[in-house]
Amino acid sequence: MIRERVRDLTLIEMDEKILVIAVDSCGGVGQKEMDELKVDPYFVGRLTARVCIMEVLSAGAKVLTIINGVTNEFDTTGEKIFKGITDELIEANIDKIPVNGSSEENFKTVNTGVVITVIGVVEKENIKVSKDLSGLKVGLVGLPKVGSEIKLPYDPDIISYKDLYTLLTNDNVIEIIPIGSKGIIGELKQINCEVELSKNVKMDIHKSAGPATCVLVFYCGKLIDGVTEIGDVRR
Repeated sequence: MIRERVRDLTLIEMDEKILVIAVDSCGGVGQKEMDELKVDPYFVGRLTARVCIMEVLSAGAKVLTIINGVTNEFDTTGEKIFKGITDELIEANIDKIPVNGSSEENFKTVNTGVVITVIGVVEKENIKVSKDLSGLKVGLVGLPKVGSEIKLPYDPDIISYKDLYTLLTNDNVIEIIPIGSKGIIGELKQINCEVELSKNVKMDIHKSAGPATCVLVFYCGKLIDGVTEIGDVRR
């Protein structure tokens, strides 16, 4: 059994398959007295789950299960978070998978917190991680947004699951990297090659993209519909 950490993913090789594991946490966002950003816990569940689902799907994997740890009471905070998670799975066209978790029933809490783990599986030959990116073009789908900038319940500026599935079925797309709190530049620093960004890039490349509101797309050939070209990978 071979274990490997790639960016925010843990990969566990098992014979001809690879388990793909993604984890994300959220704290201080909710409707409790000490939460800094007041948001319905339902959306906390949806958007935190979104990060992990995007990561696992982008690796070419099929989601097997979701595990959530809520640091609050189930009634009503945990229940709303759980509902958000299950609705996010529906949005991603993923259903009939086990969703397990735990909540805090012993102590009163004053701010909202949740940790979500998504586990997926992919055939070794089909994984879209750590590919040779030399000479490819770099594009962006969606815009970096975080916190209150995200329009709820739906933001047309951020990448959708429909967009992601379209990219995953395009033979010219070699790898997809969701952007999180590290921003575009932070994610680019984690790949093993040098990227030359276009001088015409207008978005803030250092800005957090929060719950994976955009993705980097490494592709060959002509510009793909819906993708904004932002640079090239040097050979």
